[in-house]
Amino acid sequence: MLPQVQANFVHTGKVELIFFDLPLQMHPHAFRAAEAAACAGDQGKFWEMHEVLFANQQALAPEQLPGYAEQAGLDVAAFQKCFAGGRHSPKIRDEIRIAHTLLGITGTPAYLLGRRIPGGDKVEVLEIVHSLLPYEDLEKKLNALLASE
Repeated sequence: MLPQVQANFVHTGKVELIFFDLPLQMHPHAFRAAEAAACAGDQGKFWEMHEVLFANQQALAPEQLPGYAEQAGLDVAAFQKCFAGGRHSPKIRDEIRIAHTLLGITGTPAYLLGRRIPGGDKVEVLEIVHSLLPYEDLEKKLNALLASE
């Protein structure tokens, strides 16, 4: 569904997509995979790495991640330096805390629909969807939100 949302709403400038990390504890390698994606983001390749990780979600052991970095077109040495240093761990832990304590989100996927508050980088959350929706349902929600502006 993400490619449809990006094509029809994000790339057209209608909405902004903000991605929050919420690696679930039940997945033993999810946190490290989130770090890997963040390190890829340092090289402007977050979504490329995200796609590779998602395609290989049953094989995310830390020793496999440099190979995925190569598949995503990253500078593997720079990726490994970032990944080994845990540079993004505090940010990911903060996003987990915000999701759990402030937003009540404990599972994925979850969608926060809202509006950016003028003059800043804050967002007013108008609705939280706590489940996977068919694309058509999410499209209706986004169009309704856009129509109400």
